[in-house]
Amino acid sequence: MTAMQAETLAGLMGLTGAAVGATGALMGGWLQQRLQSKAAREQQREERRYIAGQTALDMLIRLRRTAASRVDSPESEDDWIDVFVEHTTAYEAALLLIPDADHLRERLYAISRALGHYESLGQSHQDANLWLDSTALEAIRVLSAFLRQEPLPNPSHVFLEQQGMIEAHYRNTGQR
Repeated sequence: MTAMQAETLAGLMGLTGAAVGATGALMGGWLQQRLQSKAAREQQREERRYIAGQTALDMLIRLRRTAASRVDSPESEDDWIDVFVEHTTAYEAALLLIPDADHLRERLYAISRALGHYESLGQSHQDANLWLDSTALEAIRVLSAFLRQEPLPNPSHVFLEQQGMIEAHYRNTGQR
């Protein structure tokens, strides 16, 4: 091998090493950017989950507070229904914004359906307020566990009693 060939070979090896190094650096940069982007999307998703969950929780707390203040209030039934619809609509809209929460939504929609039954059961004003309070509290328990990233709790004894009352009402009236 001549000196010229050795120099050319050394130059080619150096150029090849530089190309491999540059490719590795580019691939490393691309991979790092991709991982950072994925982490940022996951962070945004988690923030959206928490904010939407907090909004739904806030609507439930407002609903409980409104129902509690209604006990001694001369507020008309029409005014109450407007407030009830406002809170429950905002609550359900917030639930729709929570990503990857189908099981949560199913549980909370079942509880939401029970909210409106206080009227069809012919309860007194006082009993209706207690019904609304305990049903909203059931939803708060479930949503709070979700926000804490804990398993959803089983339905409470009170909620199961309410479900039984609803089923009995429909069996007795033949409605559905």
